[in-house]
Amino acid sequence: MIVDNTCMQMASKPQQFDVMVMPNLYGNIITNIACGLAGGQGLFPGANFSPTAAIFEQATRHAAKSIGGMDVANPSATILAGAMMLRYLKLNEHASVIETALLNVLQDGKVLTPDLPGGKAKLSDFTKAVIAKLD
Repeated sequence: MIVDNTCMQMASKPQQFDVMVMPNLYGNIITNIACGLAGGQGLFPGANFSPTAAIFEQATRHAAKSIGGMDVANPSATILAGAMMLRYLKLNEHASVIETALLNVLQDGKVLTPDLPGGKAKLSDFTKAVIAKLD
């Protein structure tokens, strides 16, 4: 499938896709569309694997450059990428604690960043709320 047609298909019928494997550039384009369709750039972690390395990061590239330094970005993707890395390192219990803390903050809905419905909290407040749930 050609990448521009894939983008159109992702936007119009995303349910037709399950697992997609592609080169890095196409993966960046498709991932940005998928994150936008599913809730936003700050929510989803990503991973890249090779035979000799693994990289864990937020799924979208160049996300939130326009709000850098403003303390309003959603750190969920980065936190979840850290949990993915812990799972990769076979530290599943640690990953579960972090994921649960993050999900509890999101479900509580009291401290949400502006990209989420009803969110008015700063990145730093959201992060402190996640840390508080770790205890």
